[in-house]
Amino acid sequence: MKKKTEIAIEKYEAGHIKEALRLASEFRLGITEEERKQMKLGYECMVHDDFYKQMGKHPMAEISKAVHVFLFKIYLPYKERTA
Repeated sequence: MKKKTEIAIEKYEAGHIKEALRLASEFRLGITEEERKQMKLGYECMVHDDFYKQMGKHPMAEISKAVHVFLFKIYLPYKERTA
């Protein structure tokens, strides 16, 4: 059985960023509450782009921040451990 981390990594590598962020936004270990919220916001901005624009957010900027968190807190550490 695959771990959620492995599934999120596979989704990210396949270009399914939205699904990777959805899964990763539920992670608890090694991620701060703020980082988890950023990944959740990035995912939400992908799903409800217009809503967040109406709220004065910049969805692309929030998505970029979320991907940055995923990359440096989940993806790269996982790849280093499994290399």
